[in-house]
Amino acid sequence: NNNYNTATEELQITNLDESIIIASGELKEEESVTYNLYLWMDETTGNEAMNTRFEGSVNIITSAVKIVTAVDPILAKGETDELKFDGTTDNNLRYIGANPNNYVSFNDELWRIIGVFNNIDDGTGTKETRIKIIRSEPIGSYSWDNKASGTGSSTSSNGSNDWSDSALQIVLNEGAYWNRTSGECPYGQNGATTSCDFSTNGLTEEAKTMISDAKWNLGGLSSSSNIPLNFYTSERGTEVYSGRPTEWIGSIGLMYPSDYGYATSGGSTTNREKCLNTQLNSWNNYDDCFNNDWLYTGSYQWTLTPTSSDSSGVFSANGSGGVFVYNADRTYGAVSPAIYLSSNVKISGGEGTESSPYELSL
Repeated sequence: NNNYNTATEELQITNLDESIIIASGELKEEESVTYNLYLWMDETTGNEAMNTRFEGSVNIITSAVKIVTAVDPILAKGETDELKFDGTTDNNLRYIGANPNNYVSFNDELWRIIGVFNNIDDGTGTKETRIKIIRSEPIGSYSWDNKASGTGSSTSSNGSNDWSDSALQIVLNEGAYWNRTSGECPYGQNGATTSCDFSTNGLTEEAKTMISDAKWNLGGLSSSSNIPLNFYTSERGTEVYSGRPTEWIGSIGLMYPSDYGYATSGGSTTNREKCLNTQLNSWNNYDDCFNNDWLYTGSYQWTLTPTSSDSSGVFSANGSGGVFVYNADRTYGAVSPAIYLSSNVKISGGEGTESSPYELSL
């Protein structure tokens, strides 16, 4: 008899023509499994087996099937007129231009893909390549934070630029938006609020299953007189106002100033290279830069990045196309939630256009 044995099970094969599947499953990249195969003679075998030659073979059949996730069909496109690698240390692949085909159906509404991002930490130290998406329309305009001085991290009547206890962060990750209900949102100084109703456009339970926590970088800069690459580097840096954290682990954030900058394709007068080498607070002087940037909306938009020079300043892309600093309690900042899709989410249909957005599934 031939026998298969592991530490937990024993399998006897008495028919030598019999096909037996010992194990099946999926292996992650760089993962391996070792099996021990033992062959021995049954103890009931008599002397007739002595001086007898035994021959046999063991065939190990394996198959490798690549698990296709949402990042794969986008990465397969490579660089196109509407997809460019950003040339940063992570070399992310980003959608660019005035209106690229980066639409995705998420949360029963239209969102858009910012790009495919490498080395995204899930908060446990595991780094993956993941897709970042942003809601195509803001959910409203609210204060980034407006806690009264002495409350939480706030030391000013203008609120705090610490995202980890930001009043807006709590709405998005714990409050009315996360729970798809109505509630109160920060609006004005000293903890003032306005009613906000997300009972029809807050996160659905299905949408939550497609989001995984990520480590969001909270590094800041002292000024918006910086090009997109400087913003990208500083966002991942440690320059913050005294006592502020440099990272936050959670589900929902906002776009970064670097996201805004790298989304441009440039134009015929000022090309992409020139735009990327122009300080973001000067972009309002270069129509080709912001008019060919799909993240430009013509209104003020909050970003996630704080200033490092004071306790309440936050960078915002404004209606004129540039990026400037505003106090966190300002009420005219549009809020467009951004998330990283779970690494196991797949694109199951659609063309990425506004009329036929990508469909997602698990």
